[in-house]
Amino acid sequence: MNAVKGTVQNGHVVLDNPTVLPEGSRVIVETITEDETVGMREEDWQDTPEAVTAWLRWYDSLEPLERTPQEEAEWRTAREAQKEREKAAFGERAEKVRRMWE
Repeated sequence: MNAVKGTVQNGHVVLDNPTVLPEGSRVIVETITEDETVGMREEDWQDTPEAVTAWLRWYDSLEPLERTPQEEAEWRTAREAQKEREKAAFGERAEKVRRMWE
């Protein structure tokens, strides 16, 4: 699972973006500093013709992702399972919201 970010509010971690975690999931919470960046900062990005050419050369050198038929089937099965979990979680969240407004 990829890391998610959030903010502590009233002693609880409020995530920046919705995520589907099963009830009872164990998580690790680490503090970050405000100036911590992920990836390259905008001001460090070079958009000179030479830099763009170098990046395109690098990109063109990448090998295409190829899956075996078995890997493709496993990926599709996992994707469908994730879709079903998300649909089920959406229904549960929608029901909670509906009850809040009653």
